[in-house]
Amino acid sequence: MVCTGCRSYLVPAPERVLPGGLRVVGAFLHVGPAKVLVHHLKYRGVGGYPAIVAAMVSERIPALPLVPVPRAVSRHLRYGVDPAMALAVAIAAKTGAPVLNLLRSPLHTTRRAGGDHRRPVHAYRGQGPAFPVILVDDVVTTGATVLSAAVSLGFLRVHLAVAANVTPGVSSLTPPVI
Repeated sequence: MVCTGCRSYLVPAPERVLPGGLRVVGAFLHVGPAKVLVHHLKYRGVGGYPAIVAAMVSERIPALPLVPVPRAVSRHLRYGVDPAMALAVAIAAKTGAPVLNLLRSPLHTTRRAGGDHRRPVHAYRGQGPAFPVILVDDVVTTGATVLSAAVSLGFLRVHLAVAANVTPGVSSLTPPVI
């Protein structure tokens, strides 16, 4: 669970619009306790944070199907958690929206978290739905990962993206490297 002190230092994130017009609804800025909490979710499987994120974003998004952006298989096996899936399940519990596994990630990719975001993003294999969906991811920095996922689903079918954390200070007008 998250202590009261940490909760008081969580900074709500403003909405962003990525190149191509994809709207990102983030729960918190990726600073302080939010950065630590998402790290514990990603690398230790520590719960509690997805419920807080769901409470922050559920009122700001439509009740459309949620599509988690999957973690590379090697990282899922190593850390035992898929953070986007944990977030999607928590959001679905608040909104009543279904969670759909429409994206497939590769077996392994070069790590981008905390690293050089100029590295290319791997392409997801997607099963494009015939209806609008919401992408769910743990952290949006440049937006390259959610844009890659959106392209594989059919960009026009992705209504918006939801993230636990959004990196501050990244311009919405800077095109990501895809």
